[in-house]
Amino acid sequence: MPKVINWLLVSPTVLILFYNAYVKLSGNPGAVQLFSGLQLEPFGRILAGTLEMIAAILLLYPPTLKYGAIMATTLMVGVILVHLTKIGIALGGDYSFFVMGVVAFCCSGVLTWISYKGN
Repeated sequence: MPKVINWLLVSPTVLILFYNAYVKLSGNPGAVQLFSGLQLEPFGRILAGTLEMIAAILLLYPPTLKYGAIMATTLMVGVILVHLTKIGIALGGDYSFFVMGVVAFCCSGVLTWISYKGN
């Protein structure tokens, strides 16, 4: 895959994953409140943040990009489903977390497809 296309897909995905991992792992009050409402606090929040961090790191290392893309796609399917079924698309009128999930899903999904198509 050409490096430009690779980085156009990897960059937003990694930034979104790192940002959301930081929000979850730093104990952000909004994240704590959200996961408390889902009855997953603190273990669900810490697990989700850790998995997002691992996926982002895997995406940055070319030999493990395929695995990071699969992991990120799977995580974002979960994020999108939770938004659609449990917490709603807009959290307090803010659509940004849902939009970030959709963008990361699309980018990582394309990365997964390209990495398997190339092999």
